[in-house]
Amino acid sequence: MRSPRALVLLSASVLALVGAVGTTRVEGQGLAMLGTPPRPSFEVGMHEGVPWPIIPSPAWPLPAAPRASEPPPPPETRAGARILEVLAGVQRTVRDTRYQHSTVIRERDGVYLWDCSAMAAWVLRRAAPVAMRQISRPRPVARDFVRAIEGAPTERPARGWQRIAQLRDARPGDLFAWRRPRGFPSRNTGHVGFVMDRPLPVPGLPGGYAVRIADATSLAHQDDSRADDEDGGFGTGTLVFLTDGEGVGTSYGWFGTRSEGYVVTPIVIGRVSR
Repeated sequence: MRSPRALVLLSASVLALVGAVGTTRVEGQGLAMLGTPPRPSFEVGMHEGVPWPIIPSPAWPLPAAPRASEPPPPPETRAGARILEVLAGVQRTVRDTRYQHSTVIRERDGVYLWDCSAMAAWVLRRAAPVAMRQISRPRPVARDFVRAIEGAPTERPARGWQRIAQLRDARPGDLFAWRRPRGFPSRNTGHVGFVMDRPLPVPGLPGGYAVRIADATSLAHQDDSRADDEDGGFGTGTLVFLTDGEGVGTSYGWFGTRSEGYVVTPIVIGRVSR
């Protein structure tokens, strides 16, 4: 999902979502622990009369990002392995990348100008064509990937797709996706990308998992390969997902463990088999 800088401003003490018709202030609560600074407040805007679906981070102070002590586990399917191979090829050859909705790809020249759904479709056509054929639109958007994953069984793959019920069971080569929730100020339908490592529990953040991912975006995540590149495009970074008591993803933190606010929307995980 593109998060335009005109709509998102991150500072050291305040996550202010600006450009709204109206705002609602969420006041922070100080911790009883001596010397712990109070939680900062942030303003949640209104979009077309609907409050933006943002909640404060359940943890304060914000936790550190967990670090994997082992190499990533292998993909669960051959198609997942092919996805990682395709992504590695992009990482190896990319010379010019940019986030934009009109797709321009010149693989030999290392040019990848695209958005998240164009990137996901391009990768799947090469790595999992059967799964890609279940998405009927020639130019799919993020919600089309969500629908394909939601319609897949959890027990075993069907027509190239399997839905992974619990977020903690995601593995490299899987897809993550979400719909834009009602009230969120964006023209995009959601976001989609690829899991690059197993989800890591975040100490001090109940039900929170840090996930290393690959996507195309205009705004970098935590520990992002795009750094401060204003053009965005293809890259890798870390998101944090919150889960409910059933292990289902319920919201995302765009800036990983540095996220002071989480966007509430169901997160789905899909695994492709062919």
